[in-house]
Amino acid sequence: MHLKPEDLPARLADLKRVYLVCGDEPFLVEEAVARIVEAAEAAGIAERQRFFLESGFSWAQFREALSSPSLFAPRSLYELRAREGRETLGRELPACLPLIAPDAVLLVVTGALERAAQKAAWVESVASAGHVVVASPLSGERLFAWVRARLRAVGIADEELARRISYFAEGNMGAAADAVARLATEPNADAGTLAAIMGDEARFDVFAVTDAALKGDLAATRRYADRLRVEARDPILVSWALAREVRLLNRIAFLQARKAPLADVFRRERVWPARQALLLAAVRRLSARRLRQLLMGCAELDRVNKGRAAGDAWVMIERLAMGLAGMAGEGGTR
Repeated sequence: MHLKPEDLPARLADLKRVYLVCGDEPFLVEEAVARIVEAAEAAGIAERQRFFLESGFSWAQFREALSSPSLFAPRSLYELRAREGRETLGRELPACLPLIAPDAVLLVVTGALERAAQKAAWVESVASAGHVVVASPLSGERLFAWVRARLRAVGIADEELARRISYFAEGNMGAAADAVARLATEPNADAGTLAAIMGDEARFDVFAVTDAALKGDLAATRRYADRLRVEARDPILVSWALAREVRLLNRIAFLQARKAPLADVFRRERVWPARQALLLAAVRRLSARRLRQLLMGCAELDRVNKGRAAGDAWVMIERLAMGLAGMAGEGGTR
């Protein structure tokens, strides 16, 4: 069965023989691992053997360990960490599942798996025998609901606090969980208490800026760009992300003006359906003149990044992003 991290606790009363925890949200991955380990210990599994799929790892020895109960603990948890070697994992893991000793548990932990990989045969073999937990970052209303649920779990039913925490900790779920845990120790937790223990802990990847800009969300676009600058992210990477979207929007507008099909460009750029809708909405919102201005702004920013022109790359990034979001008067870089 495939589960979200928040659904896992309710399923742990019936401990399965195999679990796969994957995803690109480290906090949720490790929290899911901790809950599985805790449930295994509560079920009488006293030994935890850890393996790492890296140079020197032996599948033959791993299979032998799975099929041979420990002399010191008849019930064991076998934890396999596979940050690399996913292709090998896909080939070898299905053959390991029937070898798991009676009353033992196999826990496989990986990083993010692409959507197609989550449907691979080896993942489905785990889902059939146990649970697959996919831990993806939460944002917006999903993050708010997650924070609200954690607050209620510690006896705090305050929607405003949940909103504030989810805002200040977006992209940093560990900080959100820590804020909830610290508020739980306060006798009268309120917004003032939160302000005393938590600043703006939000973390964003470079694509948060482009997504907000494509949606036309001016406030979020400015905030994300400012935060990336404060975190000293590489301006070249942020510039690349913005330029990619601007070039794609210009191609879409060009094809639409000629009533040409868009399927080829979407397939070539690997744009999934939900993102296609976002891009098309942005093209409808932005004029052809604005799109050309943005394209020229990207070219100028590229020259600055390469040292061929003078300018502040971050100021130009913010102007480009805000122009993409639709702010009047923005679009170029001057």
